[in-house]
Amino acid sequence: MVTQVEIARRVGLDVSSVNKILNHRPGSVFRKETVKKVLKVAREMGYDFSKLKYQHRRSHARKDIAVDLEVSIFRKDGTLFDRGHAVMRNVSLSGTLLSGLLLPERKLPAEPYTVGIRLLEGPLRDLEIKGEPVRFVHGDEALNMAIRFLGTEAAKVEKLRRII
Repeated sequence: MVTQVEIARRVGLDVSSVNKILNHRPGSVFRKETVKKVLKVAREMGYDFSKLKYQHRRSHARKDIAVDLEVSIFRKDGTLFDRGHAVMRNVSLSGTLLSGLLLPERKLPAEPYTVGIRLLEGPLRDLEIKGEPVRFVHGDEALNMAIRFLGTEAAKVEKLRRII
């Protein structure tokens, strides 16, 4: 059985820091890279996450779907940067995963931006919901992007939830 002491030794942190990261202790502030490293090493070493006092729980349940979307990338000032297509998967009230994101410009802005998703079919055709990127995964041919819906989009997200 892998212990937090062993993880701490492997990543070069003290046990207290590893414990705070693994248990998502409120008030603890660590760099994203440090948190990712601890979680990655813990997984690689076979750490039993079920033994944690505070296990990660999603805010909202996710539903597996596959819906074609038009995706718009908006600059901070609201102007359009690029528009392409993706497939919406794993949708919840708080966000969704966009898989196979293809943009004609094949790049994203360096400054903060928002992502608009627009359904192409069904009863909510042309409904656009905006979000912010939270995670990226590069695929063979395209990008996968997880987005968190903006709080101002709650009414639109509720409409989406009712039909999926």
